[in-house]
Amino acid sequence: MRSIFGIPEEALDAVMATAYQLYQAGRYPEVEVLCLGLVAADHKYWWSYSLYAATLRKLGRLREAVELVDKGLAYEPDEPKLLLMRSELREEIAREENKAANNNDSHAAA
Repeated sequence: MRSIFGIPEEALDAVMATAYQLYQAGRYPEVEVLCLGLVAADHKYWWSYSLYAATLRKLGRLREAVELVDKGLAYEPDEPKLLLMRSELREEIAREENKAANNNDSHAAA
């Protein structure tokens, strides 16, 4: 889309910088909006998927985060940051599932 609308690289850089600053400030809903725009502008760039997934992770939306990482990996299959993030997210999801299963077992025993 970037090439269709002639979006300058500098404009995307400025949006990425703003999105990252907002992420560091904990303003995740705003980061999500900017990341949606970044992905729409350049759907093949891994960085946007990475920040978007990290944001969803902070919002507790782990499965959505994994889906985004997988989309990014479709374009950059060897990107170390995305590979690590996918592994971490899968581990976090497994921990949550185990925790929920253990809670259900303890309630059933009571």
